[in-house]
Amino acid sequence: MKEKIIDYLKQTKGYFIQAGILSAYFIILELIFHYMQGFEVNSRIIYPIVFCLPLGFLIAAINILFPRKVNIGLTIVAMIIPAVWACVQICYEWVFQTYMDIKKVFMGGDVAENFGNELKDAIISNIPSMLVYVGLVVAVSLLIALKFKPNREPVKISIGGAILAVVFYLCSYGLLYVEGTGAYTPIDLYKMNPAILDNNIQNFGLITSLRIDLSQIIFPRDASDIENAFKEDNMSVLLDQEETTEPSTESSTEQNTEPSTENGTGENPSGDGNSEQGGNDEPQVPEKTKNTLDIDFEKLLANTDDKTVTAVHQYMQTLSGSNVNEYTGYFEGYNLIMICAESFTSYMISEELTPTLYKLSNNGFVFENYYGTFKSITTNGEYAFCTGLLPNTVGSTNELKVNSTFAQSIDRYLPYCMGNVFNNLDYGTYAYHSNNGDYYRREETHLNMGYKVLRFLDGSYIDGVFDGKAKLKYTTLRPNSDEETILQTMSDYLNNKDEEGNVKPFHAYYMTYSGHHPYYDMDEEGKTKSPMVFENRDIVDKLDVSSNVKAYIAANLELENMLTELLKGLEAAGCLDNTVIVLTNDHYPYGLKDYQFKELVQFNGNELEKTFGMYRNTFICYNAGMEEKVVVSEPCCTVDIIPTLLNLFGIDYDSRLLAGTDVLDPKSFHIAMLYNQSFVTDKIKYDTSSRKITYLVEKDEVSQEYIDACITYVRNKFEMSLQIINTDYYRIIYDSLEVK
Repeated sequence: MKEKIIDYLKQTKGYFIQAGILSAYFIILELIFHYMQGFEVNSRIIYPIVFCLPLGFLIAAINILFPRKVNIGLTIVAMIIPAVWACVQICYEWVFQTYMDIKKVFMGGDVAENFGNELKDAIISNIPSMLVYVGLVVAVSLLIALKFKPNREPVKISIGGAILAVVFYLCSYGLLYVEGTGAYTPIDLYKMNPAILDNNIQNFGLITSLRIDLSQIIFPRDASDIENAFKEDNMSVLLDQEETTEPSTESSTEQNTEPSTENGTGENPSGDGNSEQGGNDEPQVPEKTKNTLDIDFEKLLANTDDKTVTAVHQYMQTLSGSNVNEYTGYFEGYNLIMICAESFTSYMISEELTPTLYKLSNNGFVFENYYGTFKSITTNGEYAFCTGLLPNTVGSTNELKVNSTFAQSIDRYLPYCMGNVFNNLDYGTYAYHSNNGDYYRREETHLNMGYKVLRFLDGSYIDGVFDGKAKLKYTTLRPNSDEETILQTMSDYLNNKDEEGNVKPFHAYYMTYSGHHPYYDMDEEGKTKSPMVFENRDIVDKLDVSSNVKAYIAANLELENMLTELLKGLEAAGCLDNTVIVLTNDHYPYGLKDYQFKELVQFNGNELEKTFGMYRNTFICYNAGMEEKVVVSEPCCTVDIIPTLLNLFGIDYDSRLLAGTDVLDPKSFHIAMLYNQSFVTDKIKYDTSSRKITYLVEKDEVSQEYIDACITYVRNKFEMSLQIINTDYYRIIYDSLEVK
């Protein structure tokens, strides 16, 4: 027996050496990446290590079937691919502060065109890191080619090696159960489909995350997976955890369950002079008590054989919807201007530098506990802001191999986008962006959202007809001036008057651009790479912050100028008091490195909270006719804006069909959801990447049942949002209602 073992080891020596070298190479690559990305070293570091073993042994088992030169060539290729992917991810994360899933490879042309300077800087800045990988590949390649010199081995050794690789994989897979099977444990993250890419890279490493991403494209979910994805929301637990306190505005840290005016009376603060447009002194209590439609889910279930649609119907049927409240119809008949502000953060607002932003963010409805859901990628934040649904941000799925969720929605019915909402009310609807209309396919997405007038850098659309001559024009290079955008577009809706000379009702939507990174030093080079920074450099030059933070503030002064001009224009047209201005960000300013963002926060006298602090932001909902502000302390996020506006404008809608919740409903459960399913309630903050819980109340006041209920709620909202678009669910619902 001993002799047979010795003989077997002699025969397989070459294979084991090659497998060992490859496994060690992958482990070193993963550890270098882990260190370079600044990931925490904890017990989960074992996963990127152990999953390298089956990969190394499997590749070696395949390669030994070939002659030496082919073997060496295939082995080197197998080493180069993850090294190149590591370099791509390092540069991508350097620019976007998130990682790139496979579907974004198909968007490479758009990324290269619009982020060329940033990508160039990323490559230059990360040359030392990339040289480490080049050196690793070269060193191991020379070791294999010159020292080891692998030979072709018999098929039986290859089969044995493959079996050994399977054994190593099963052992590695078994280790995933060490922390249990609960939500966001390693085994849960590993199985999650679609995967949360950022969490996976942090927990499993670069190579395993790539494998999971690829496998979910090749083997997409079937209907049975989606059927099992929904769990019934435990609303009784969530709502029982809510505390009822008297409204207060004395401190932003107080937990109110009801929105209040500044004097705590709960009365409508808009005053006189707007009774025809809404804002009555004594809000009318509508007959119905819920913001829902009369949807016959039993009939819908009986008339479909689609398992995915059935799963969505069954989930919707369990929901009760938000409540009609004292602010229902508060702005009925008003005009609406929505602004999605590029890379905006409320940490840059100051009364001295940005008086208009300061005024708008501290008056009207003031949402003190608002979180922007996204860390990067404009199309995701814009989509959530416009639709009230969560995009697929967590990885590649079969439905989203190429397109973002926003682009996928082009041929879907979207009744709750405000363009479509206000078209039904005979408003004029307008949308503007100072980049080309084909970027992120906005000329298609915005038409589908109901905007009759679209104006872009490369032309305009009027009722769907393109006019290449009617371009937005700017005096500088991109990113273009938000101030110049507002100055050349306000006349579209403010000069559209009836026979009596009154401005016709309108809704306008803006996606700004000036705040886009890069935030370069304010020199002559910056004049071409970051023109908005250069334009406003003198205003920020003496600020006691680093040049990059100065540059960020300078770029966003264009947003301040835009809002200043907007207020002037509205006042001159006589419709300032009956126009609502809504503003939030698409994502936080990922163009600032973490230490630079922290510097910006501290400059304005704040401290940056780890993990959640960067997402803290402002949801401006301003109307000049309001005599007193309404302070709301409920946690909320990007997808809550649409249902809140639908309620404020008195729109007949079904709140069950949206991922967000009307923030002004004191009887609903309120939660701020982040892109990776982390969340904030008035009780806890939950980080899905580490399962860390930060308690905002005494720990013994929060049950495990409550935590589990929150997790289920968030997962359901992500799944619901995805399937609404995948199935064109709104069309199914509204066809059954026979209304559009």
